[in-house]
Amino acid sequence: MKKWEIAVLIGFFAIFVILFFSAESPWQPKTSKVGEMVIIDDVNIWPHSLLVDDSLDVNFMSEDGNIVGFKDYEAGTGWKFIILNIQVSNYAEESRSFSAGGIEDEDGMTYASYDLEDIRGIPYHSLYQYEDFVKLPTKEHEFISIAYKMPINAVPEKFHYYIYNSHSRHGEIMLKK
Repeated sequence: MKKWEIAVLIGFFAIFVILFFSAESPWQPKTSKVGEMVIIDDVNIWPHSLLVDDSLDVNFMSEDGNIVGFKDYEAGTGWKFIILNIQVSNYAEESRSFSAGGIEDEDGMTYASYDLEDIRGIPYHSLYQYEDFVKLPTKEHEFISIAYKMPINAVPEKFHYYIYNSHSRHGEIMLKK
């Protein structure tokens, strides 16, 4: 082989390596932190705040926005609520869905979102609608609140979520500082 042929092969290999490692891999989760916006398939995920509390205060509203009830959910002895407030915005040309996954503690245990036992309307925690799945039409956004019940000594590390369109992409929000 001539020197110029070897140089061309090395050049092609170098370009391949650069493109391979700079391309976004769909099987790896997109990682962000609380307060940091991330974009997946033209969907902006912006976790605003992470709260820890021993109770979960929920207002229930009718379709026309009137309060129809209120309930205070207690975590109980040895438990706590981890509450994540998120804004999800769809800038894609078609609808997208956002689904909250589990919250993982530093020991690798995963907890599902907390299901409300007594629903008498549309639930809200503070200003945010309490839900873990949102289907967004194009150019729409939602503010949502998701809560998890964990043992008091568990340290939340990651929040997992999914974006659905014709395929599924996932991301994670790092919760530990």
